[in-house]
Amino acid sequence: MRTRLTFALWITLAAIAGNVSAQTSKIVSGSTKFSVKFILGTCNGTFEAPRGEAVFDEKSPQSASFDVRIAANTFKTNNNTRDRDMKSDKYFWVEKYPDIHFRSSKVEKKGDKYQATGTLTMRDVSKSVALPFDAKKNADGSYSLTSTFEINRLDYKIGEKDWKLKDIVTVNLQATIR
Repeated sequence: MRTRLTFALWITLAAIAGNVSAQTSKIVSGSTKFSVKFILGTCNGTFEAPRGEAVFDEKSPQSASFDVRIAANTFKTNNNTRDRDMKSDKYFWVEKYPDIHFRSSKVEKKGDKYQATGTLTMRDVSKSVALPFDAKKNADGSYSLTSTFEINRLDYKIGEKDWKLKDIVTVNLQATIR
């Protein structure tokens, strides 16, 4: 009897674990764009697509979680001199801090959108942020997530105060999770 009970318990735990791991999705595609104003206009650029894991179901946003990384050394503005400078220790210091990282601690529905609250880390600075996002379920069961938000680059030691470069950077993050 005890053997059957133990066997039934293991089968139940395996089924639960299988359901939990089936909810975790990988980021399969996306883009990371940014813009910042400077003395000559607006500088637009990109990073490679975000990578990481996500758990999301629009019917249960409170159970969602995100663990997203962006490779800092993929910074690109199509100006080689500026790009090299931005990767140096004056800005992103990509040799020492290769990733920009966001890990959520709470996800909630806010009107017709969602909000992921968590820790954003750049260089050696981690700050709590709330990132708004839209989620659209695709026909294949994947989700398309988009988020546009602003950050103050000085909060993360990305450069110094400079009259030629604004402090606020607008980021547009897109990811497809499956």
